[in-house]
Amino acid sequence: MKNRELIYASREMELVVETARAVAPAASPVLIEGESGTGKELVARLIHRSGPRRDKPFVAVNCSALPEALFESELFGHVAGSFTGAIRDKRGIFEIADGGVLFLDEIGDLALASQAKLLRVLQESEFRRVGDTRTSGLDVRVISATNKDLEEEMRRKRFREDLFFRIGVLRITVEPLRRRRADIALLAGHFAARHAAAQGRRAPALAPDVLAMFERYAWPGNVRELENEIQRLLAFSPDGVMEARHLSPRIRESASGEGRAPAGSLRDRVAYFERRIICETLERYSWNKTETARCLGLTRQGLHRKVRKLGIRRDGAEAGGEPAAAPPDKGIDAARPLL
Repeated sequence: MKNRELIYASREMELVVETARAVAPAASPVLIEGESGTGKELVARLIHRSGPRRDKPFVAVNCSALPEALFESELFGHVAGSFTGAIRDKRGIFEIADGGVLFLDEIGDLALASQAKLLRVLQESEFRRVGDTRTSGLDVRVISATNKDLEEEMRRKRFREDLFFRIGVLRITVEPLRRRRADIALLAGHFAARHAAAQGRRAPALAPDVLAMFERYAWPGNVRELENEIQRLLAFSPDGVMEARHLSPRIRESASGEGRAPAGSLRDRVAYFERRIICETLERYSWNKTETARCLGLTRQGLHRKVRKLGIRRDGAEAGGEPAAAPPDKGIDAARPLL
């Protein structure tokens, strides 16, 4: 089925859509949970379109891109002269979303101080611009999304329990693509048609062996990674069929069994797959350690520790510029990332 940009054939996504439509008429906050690239914002937009605020704004904010120092100014606005550089009054995101839906993406990335400020506004249903003495009423429905396990974040004292229960009155989980494989062929065809049309082309067909490899691949980057792969195939298939020889190496290797864990202890096998996942994620983010750590739910320091322990290298130099690591556990080939 197709619901605007929500493309699905799986029962898992059908349940997500049914739940989204069921909660749409309510005013309660919604928390959408799922890995990066699964389509959480599309689910939020479906709730908006299906609810009584459909004719009001839908405003999306990426919390991970909000500097803590500018959090209040961006969300609540400011008055002229309230701080250096505030040369005129500015409306905040809450004002812009007035009467509509405010989508707080990656809310788990907010600093604790920012969480406290957000909680107060949600509790009091009012806010005040930076530098102002007047308060304004709050009339927005808040939908939040996260790729983190917020319950684990609470246990580690990195996410406020009171904010969690405030934003998570209604919760929806979007399953990763590897758990809804019935969607893969439909999504692949949709992306091929859309991107080919944008180039003024007819969409090339997908070779049967490409679809077979797609079905076997784990898709750590989920729907976003699938769309990127289709764009790659289109670039290499100007006139003909999209063929397996043009697939990314990691997908070909996975399909051919090159990614199968070596024999050995459970510890060795777990380390093998941990190394592979980290390497694939580093490659996907062009070896940006901050983004890689965020995607994997690690701190940057935690990622560096795993990189050293597993002997992960890029072009002969260890990722992050650290001194060369000791050889990894037996059964892991340290010569190159398994991509």
